[in-house]
Amino acid sequence: MNVTVIGLGAMGGGMARSNLRSSSIHTVSGYDLSKDVVEKFHAEAKAVGKASAETAPLISLENYVNENTNVVLIVLVNEAQCNHVCFGSDQNLESLMSPGSCIILSSTVSAGFTKMAYERFTKKNIQFVDCPISGGPVRALNGEISIFASGQKDSLEYVDPLLQAMGKEIHIIPGGAGMGSTVKMIHQLLAGVHIVVAAEALALAAKAGVDVEQMYNIVNGAAGASWMFKDR
Repeated sequence: MNVTVIGLGAMGGGMARSNLRSSSIHTVSGYDLSKDVVEKFHAEAKAVGKASAETAPLISLENYVNENTNVVLIVLVNEAQCNHVCFGSDQNLESLMSPGSCIILSSTVSAGFTKMAYERFTKKNIQFVDCPISGGPVRALNGEISIFASGQKDSLEYVDPLLQAMGKEIHIIPGGAGMGSTVKMIHQLLAGVHIVVAAEALALAAKAGVDVEQMYNIVNGAAGASWMFKDR
């Protein structure tokens, strides 16, 4: 299986490197607008025998997605970026990917966008998996993220080697494309609340004259702790 990861940032870079460790994956290419980031990843892929070329190609999407690409994993910042790479330019995934290949969309986007993308790619006989993620950069690099995947059964089975390489907790959400993103939005509501309340609590501690670092350590060892409080 030949994989291209689009977006080698904090999460995408770790996920791409997790795929380098999978025996089920033949090559992993990394596409990003940063030349330095692309070249660094290419060197790592080459070192383990999983580079698709001797040197990193010029940064143009058609050099990273072609008839040999089986799976494209998208890990971009927002929906606008996802829309652009999927549909918004002359050289986009809709025009470059081969019938039977598969897209895994792991960016946080709306369920409406995911359903639209699924319908458009399906018309081209391109498989599509709605696959939001959570866990942070360290877990991404270690292959221990949480995954909320939805889509057609055949497509989910097709990309299972990638899910196994990247995830510790893999949740298959019934209901087709869009349901994974729905789960992620509900999850983000809780995550956002945790961040806001944590900020308010530490601000209160500071105003009350409590050492903020000590307060932080106390909470992390007590019942008020949460993953978001500790990590963010």
